[in-house]
Amino acid sequence: MHKIKIFFLIFFLILPVLPVSAIEEGKIHKGDVLSLQDCVAIAINNSPMIKKYEYNLEIANSNLGIAQSAYFPTVGANAGFLQEYNTNKDYDDGASHRYLPSVGAYLNQLIWNFGKTSSLIRMEKFYKLAAEYQFMDSICNTIYHVKTQYFNVLRAKAIVEIERNNVLINERNLARAKKLYETGKKPKIDYVNALVFLSEARMRLTDANNSYDLAMADLGNAMYIAYAPEFQIEKIETFSYDDVYTPAYLVDKSQYLHEEDDPNLINVRYETRIEKTELSKIKDLPFTMEQSFDLAYKNSPDLWVLDSTLNAMKESLTYIKRQYYPDVVGSLGYEFNNKNTQTNNNFNMGVNMISSVNIKQQKHEVDRAAAQVNLASNDIYEFKQNLYFEVKKCFLNVDKAATQVRASQVKVHEALENYELADKRYAEGKCDYIALQEARKEYNEAKTLHATMIYEYNIALAELEIAMHYHLDDLHSQAQHALHYHYKDIINKLEASLHCEHRHEEEKTQKNNSHEKL
Repeated sequence: MHKIKIFFLIFFLILPVLPVSAIEEGKIHKGDVLSLQDCVAIAINNSPMIKKYEYNLEIANSNLGIAQSAYFPTVGANAGFLQEYNTNKDYDDGASHRYLPSVGAYLNQLIWNFGKTSSLIRMEKFYKLAAEYQFMDSICNTIYHVKTQYFNVLRAKAIVEIERNNVLINERNLARAKKLYETGKKPKIDYVNALVFLSEARMRLTDANNSYDLAMADLGNAMYIAYAPEFQIEKIETFSYDDVYTPAYLVDKSQYLHEEDDPNLINVRYETRIEKTELSKIKDLPFTMEQSFDLAYKNSPDLWVLDSTLNAMKESLTYIKRQYYPDVVGSLGYEFNNKNTQTNNNFNMGVNMISSVNIKQQKHEVDRAAAQVNLASNDIYEFKQNLYFEVKKCFLNVDKAATQVRASQVKVHEALENYELADKRYAEGKCDYIALQEARKEYNEAKTLHATMIYEYNIALAELEIAMHYHLDDLHSQAQHALHYHYKDIINKLEASLHCEHRHEEEKTQKNNSHEKL
């Protein structure tokens, strides 16, 4: 019940106001800007993996219904016509006879089979429960996949901005090197080097744009939106890149240009939405590492599936052991036939005990079922071991990534300060162009590293969430909007179970209080 309670709280206590636009209309329009919530809802609605487990759940429901049908009566009917000719006239029925018509109806009802059917029904109920958990887990995995691709797009987008700024910086350096060469203050090699570095910067920008396009394609694939028009995505709280910026004067080349200069270099205005430094938010985890293990054991649908499978195996063992017992079946029937000129009505009823067992085969089937129970128990033990260390590694990776985000931000500001000093020294003739470009390269690499560290931090968070199935956001609520039939059925059942547990706990508390008073 604790498992159901945790999962119920995840789904219902934090339901937000769902975003509109793309979600409500069920399709994407050109130029839409989608949030992470939008992308998750679209993916949940489109995912063939979720639909696969939804269909498996339908199969499990049908299997349960088939098992329960053993308690329902079997109804049958027959009708026939018989015309017979015999060569021996002395035959009991003469040379020929016929039945016209012959009809009948019967009803068979299982009365008792010593718990075999009830064990089979309980087994199928556990299998159905496992199918429900697998269905829920497919939602978790879909959200995780969309998250990772969404973060990858944000990283690619940040690197595009970095490389665009790098092009602008190199264009400024080229304009300055050209002016200093023309005035005789610097050698021509500085101007030539500036051309080379600018070409390299433009190639890097092309690569960055291509990486962004590929990342968007991967995100579209995770959302299953082939043939959808182009769209963009929003930033998120833990992936703000506002703490990395390029001062405007480092890209302002207007003071070095002449009217006759290359028009590609003139009228290139530096634009940015970044106005102040702001560190990407590092989440404060609402649990310690020790608490994370307990939460993972309570929340994991995979573990629930294994538990349900173990229970199903136990019921299967019980069912097979009871194959030694007979089936008690009641029957009721009516027949009418017309033999030549004679008619007959027949009513019958009876109770039969039926048993057919191959003792040797039954023994081996019992042994196999017992081994399957042991195998299921062993799977649970192995999974808990693996889950413990998986959660531990993910928790450690989050701490490491958070530290690296802060350290990489410091490195960006240090690299920026170093580049500003190199730029000033070059303008004063105190360093050569190579030293300037080395400082610029370090600054650019520091910004790229910082974007990557922010990405790694968000991935580490997502991996911890999927390992624990404890979600730090409200994305699971999108499933309630995107899905319909089975999702609501499952949640209604979990809600009812939670109310039953709450009532049981209240009764237990009242009982304990009564004993204390006595």
